[in-house]
Amino acid sequence: MKPPKSFLSPHPGHHVGMHRRVLALLVAIAAISVAFVPAAQAGRKVVITGGGWGHGIGMSQYGAYGRALNGKNGTQIVKTYYKNTTVGKRTMPSKIRVGLLQGRKTVGFSSSAFKDGGGKLVFKVKGSAEQIAQGGTSVDWRVDLSNAGGVKLFKNGNRVSKNGVSVFGDTDHPVVVRYEEFGSLVRIKEKSTNYAYGRVEVWPFATSSCGGNFCLQTVIVLPMQKYLFGLGEVPASWPAGALEAQAIAGRTFAFKRIVDSGQHRVPCLCAVVDSTLDQVYSGDSKRTGSGQYWADWKKAVQVTDGVVILYEGNPISALYSSSSGGYTENNENVWGGSPYPYLRGVNDAPDAVSANPNHSWKVTMTWKAFSAKLDAAFNTGKVKRFVIKKPLGVSKRVTVVISQTEGGVKIVGVDATRREDGWDVRNALGLKDTLFKIKIKTTS
Repeated sequence: MKPPKSFLSPHPGHHVGMHRRVLALLVAIAAISVAFVPAAQAGRKVVITGGGWGHGIGMSQYGAYGRALNGKNGTQIVKTYYKNTTVGKRTMPSKIRVGLLQGRKTVGFSSSAFKDGGGKLVFKVKGSAEQIAQGGTSVDWRVDLSNAGGVKLFKNGNRVSKNGVSVFGDTDHPVVVRYEEFGSLVRIKEKSTNYAYGRVEVWPFATSSCGGNFCLQTVIVLPMQKYLFGLGEVPASWPAGALEAQAIAGRTFAFKRIVDSGQHRVPCLCAVVDSTLDQVYSGDSKRTGSGQYWADWKKAVQVTDGVVILYEGNPISALYSSSSGGYTENNENVWGGSPYPYLRGVNDAPDAVSANPNHSWKVTMTWKAFSAKLDAAFNTGKVKRFVIKKPLGVSKRVTVVISQTEGGVKIVGVDATRREDGWDVRNALGLKDTLFKIKIKTTS
């Protein structure tokens, strides 16, 4: 199976609107053959109707929202989406490593108070009890890469020297920024984000991608529960069942990453990164952005402490996306590879909750723009014919290419004929999901 690369998720304030159900998405989509039309018949319009946002595998976050409104709790919700699974407790690692920045030559820090009297930052080298430097909220800090594979530390623009040493750490001993025990928030300038929990490590990493022999990788290290406090995947204002389901799925996803790949994945030197490449970790922004609902999200994390989704006793790859469009999909139909027995498509009518703006959608473009997008992605030249090939997925999504005649899409251009996966066509056309069908209309 292709590694999951995208987890498009609802975020606070961005998902409002009324649902308009499209029944055509729930019936079989006939193979579409778009015949070449001579230039004299210009004015063709391509109308793409579809549903869902993301990849459609595993849990739909808006579907979970709808199920919670119907009275389902977190355990019931995740067991609905992840077939053949159980839900149980496991002992989590004491810490999880989360990649914040990769491939940098410099990283800036500042601080503020998280608790009364807080605001101090302390810099050390990992493995040493001795401080390199410390300072409060008025200090501007910068960590620069050294050509020798260590780091240079600057305090208000002045290079820090300690016991005659001005290059600190190495590829085995990062510089550590400590703040939680001092009641401080640390702010990473390149991310414009504050962090209240754990510690930050800045590692010199051997690579040529920064123009020399090393780059800086920045990682936050914190307990699993405190990591989940900052998970920015769904609004904290959602009903308790949806929040619990998200906490369970998020914990399971991270735990599975650790079990499978450890905590020093190259090049991030982490278990997970903080973006949709894994799942969104927004640090203290989750607390400040949740307002009165912060306690609800924190409670969902706490009441599910240690709870994960299991298949045959092992944590699953708990994939999820924002919206299913009414039906989730078998994993092999989206990214290929072997079927996962717990990632089976399920009917997801609750995804049609009125708050979901992406249960159904429509995109319209000219034939010229449609052709240009496909040519740019697949080097077909001007497109003459576009065919969605059966079989479709269990959700009626456009699948991967299965054989020379089955699955995916066939694109006939003046320069080349291509067979492409539905996922790649989705990306080429800028669509939200692979649950789509296409009609061509002549406007003149």
